[in-house]
Amino acid sequence: MISSAQARQYLDQALGISVPEFVVDAAVADVAAAEAAMDAAGYSAGTKTLVQCMAVAIKASAGSARRLQSQGAQGGVSRSFQNDAKALTVMRRELASLDTAGTVAAIVGPDPASNTLFMVVC
Repeated sequence: MISSAQARQYLDQALGISVPEFVVDAAVADVAAAEAAMDAAGYSAGTKTLVQCMAVAIKASAGSARRLQSQGAQGGVSRSFQNDAKALTVMRRELASLDTAGTVAAIVGPDPASNTLFMVVC
């Protein structure tokens, strides 16, 4: 299972997402519960790592798709962020393609951005 430090590194460096440490720890604990199912599904170590990273990212950042857009340094320290409404939807699709056995589907839940069509016939 990935560690909380690895999850924070993935969130920060790969996604530009800053999430409080206690939230990341809780998300890692939730995803750790699915590791046995990943083993039973025969996932490779690499696939397990990717599934775990994405599941933790979705779980930890589900309320905010704010991403780092630019970052400065040296005296004029600065960070700017961009809100990307589709970022988590894209990640959910990638996760679904990797997690073919659906080992973390219940943890990350359905994509709230997906369109649902209800028909009422009278």
